Amino acid sequence: MWTGGSIAAFAFAEMLTGMMWGRLSDKVGRKPVLIGGLLGTGLSMLLFGLAPSMPLALCARALGGLLNGNVGVIQTTVAELVPKREYQPRAFSLMPFIWSLGSIIGPTLGGMLAEPVTHYPEYFTRGSLFDRFPYLLPNLVCSAICFVGAANGVLFLDETHPELIDRPDRGRNVGFWIQDTFASLLWWNSAVKDEPASASDLPTETSPLLNADPESPPTSPQTPPSSSSTLAADSRPSSSTSLSTASTTPKSPPPEPITAWTPQVLHNVFAYAIIAFHSITYDQLLSVFLQSPSSSTRLRSPLAFTGGFGLDTQTMGVLFSYQGILSTFFQFIVFTPFVHCFGVLRTFRFVAITYPLIYFLTPYMAFLPHDNDRLLFAVIYVVLSYKTIYSCLIYPVNSILLTNSAPSLLVLGEINGAAGSVASCMRAIAPIASGWLYSKGVENGVMILSWWAIGCVATIGGIQAMWITEENRESRRDEEQTEGENGQGGGKVVAVVGEDAVRFLETGELIVVVEGREEGETHVRV
Repeated sequence: MWTGGSIAAFAFAEMLTGMMWGRLSDKVGRKPVLIGGLLGTGLSMLLFGLAPSMPLALCARALGGLLNGNVGVIQTTVAELVPKREYQPRAFSLMPFIWSLGSIIGPTLGGMLAEPVTHYPEYFTRGSLFDRFPYLLPNLVCSAICFVGAANGVLFLDETHPELIDRPDRGRNVGFWIQDTFASLLWWNSAVKDEPASASDLPTETSPLLNADPESPPTSPQTPPSSSSTLAADSRPSSSTSLSTASTTPKSPPPEPITAWTPQVLHNVFAYAIIAFHSITYDQLLSVFLQSPSSSTRLRSPLAFTGGFGLDTQTMGVLFSYQGILSTFFQFIVFTPFVHCFGVLRTFRFVAITYPLIYFLTPYMAFLPHDNDRLLFAVIYVVLSYKTIYSCLIYPVNSILLTNSAPSLLVLGEINGAAGSVASCMRAIAPIASGWLYSKGVENGVMILSWWAIGCVATIGGIQAMWITEENRESRRDEEQTEGENGQGGGKVVAVVGEDAVRFLETGELIVVVEGREEGETHVRV
């Protein structure tokens, strides 16, 4: 009961704040919300590990759900990083791939680190903090991972919000300095290892900074990576080298507010809710079904029967590990070429329409002969493969369709946040509803009641998939850029250079052209 309550508390709290975090990311940017979510998750894990009672543990889990708005914002960030449709399958398959890795590593790590006084008495003594809180150590490690991820985001994560990309970022500037420092050290070590520099090769105060002939080869065979070249490549803004002058272009009227909830957006969010409900329900029902004792009588009626397989916990662990390994392999190797071959919309419709079959057929595994282990486990692995592959397919393609249906990138955070809230609501409701239906079905000798109920829900999703279309997000993005250039603003920047602008212009490595408007001033941004 407490385990289910912990899961429900997190999911319900996440449902309440998912849309809020998405809207906040549309206003303040994706990066601050992602970093705040990691810090909040790490804090809630620490509190969960230090909770002296189950009610306080539930409060800690609820706090984690309230502070965790990263799922929808991460999807928004990926969508903004990958505007080209041909790259979307690979990009959107990364999140389920990482999730699959976590589903393998997380339970293993938690089992190894829980109750360290019992498992590692040579390192953890009786009466210590870890004896009072036996689940503190795994939560401490997970919190440390969250805090390291937050620090990594501060230093190396770029803002992707289309209107906040050029906002000054001190943390990112420190990250650039770290990158340049390590790049210089790596160059120096490789240069010394390859060919020690002689005194004549070292620059002097009278050495020219530029060759007289731009096309002549450099003096030394290797040149260190200059900060200016990396700056130009990374398109970093530098306030200290800015040569821009204030534009005098009059401001145009503010644009009309964008309506986020178009019919296609609503269709995709509804589809996401249905998928989350029936897939999560199936995972719970399958676990209970496989561990339930087998029927003592011979099954005759195709409608009125009960019983399972009586598998032990160790066997269930092997089956779940197989699911994680298959999911990781499929996402990393098969998903992208599969979707490129059949298309995003066609893949989504096929999976949504054929998904209900597994729900209607799974309970009839109870009719298999239980004395034939080879046949029994062959069928179980086929069913697990069916469910795992379908989950690996439908979640990413639904995310792609939802992203492309957004009327503008400026409201994509709100849309993904709402989708995350809906999915969290399903995660909170599905275990309760399916557990109640399963228990009622077993009491009345009709175990298929819960299975067929979620099969009907999945059938509704398959029918609704026929109303989903594939929007052309690239053309809409180009229109937004054109409106931004022709609307308010002082001109169009064709190229922007960083430090050492004179050297770049003389050598022809990079040319900057800025087109000003008639009412404004032509200026150069450095």
